[in-house]
Amino acid sequence: MIALLLITVLFVATSVYFFLRSENLQRSILIIKREADKTQKEHAALSKSMTKIASSYGEFSKKRLHEILTTSEGTAEHKEIELLKPLINNYGIIFRECLLGKGKLHAVTKRCFSSQGAEAYDEFIKKIIKTDSSIQRFWGSNNLTGFVSLVESLLIKYSAKKADKS
Repeated sequence: MIALLLITVLFVATSVYFFLRSENLQRSILIIKREADKTQKEHAALSKSMTKIASSYGEFSKKRLHEILTTSEGTAEHKEIELLKPLINNYGIIFRECLLGKGKLHAVTKRCFSSQGAEAYDEFIKKIIKTDSSIQRFWGSNNLTGFVSLVESLLIKYSAKKADKS
């Protein structure tokens, strides 16, 4: 009889222990779920922000390129500046791809230039990228920062040439 009572007490004690342990685990799981939901909401907000930034930078760059193109009409540099169009027109696409990982700038840019013809990309590299060492560094970085810096430096370079001629 005492053995049966001891077994019952032992069973009740282990049951209470596991019940309390499961309550603590359940609380921990709820806290982790809340944190995961919060992180997911923050991630979504940051993604939206980055998309807005990419589109606004892209629109701004397109306007600047259009201004440079209109003022350079009839000059020898006009054809060279025309080579920037696929890069600037696909700013958002290239930005998003570069945002996803390093080493994607060259491949995405080549795809964007493919609509202009097979030689357009090679001409862009030869006439635009290889002419300036700082532009080559930005291009060589092959990442998002390099892309943003590349576009900005190209626009500054050609708008400075426009200002010099005025």
